[in-house]
Amino acid sequence: MKHIISIILAILIGGFTGFFGVFVSVFSDGTLSERLITISIILLIYGVLSGLYGLLQQKYSWQWGLLLGSPGVLFLGMYMLHEFNLYYFIYMILIISISCFGAWSGNYIRKRKNK
Repeated sequence: MKHIISIILAILIGGFTGFFGVFVSVFSDGTLSERLITISIILLIYGVLSGLYGLLQQKYSWQWGLLLGSPGVLFLGMYMLHEFNLYYFIYMILIISISCFGAWSGNYIRKRKNK
């Protein structure tokens, strides 16, 4: 039961971050430098959140990154249906890879600490 609640919470946190982070970062107006700063901060947030999940949860290791990053990728994919930009694919790959790496790193740190 604890893992089911953690999974639901991860999807909800990922959805919140995806909507208010990823979707807003590509939807809002601004210069390229402003968008790059915003995207960098959002990717950092994904890395930290998934790292915390990997650190606190014993099961699933890097899969927490998939659960946290997937809603953001889905929001970005839905936005791409209306305004296509090839750079959004890179953004999608970065969201998933940084989230998975953060979760794996958190799990690795927890295992090293327990030794």
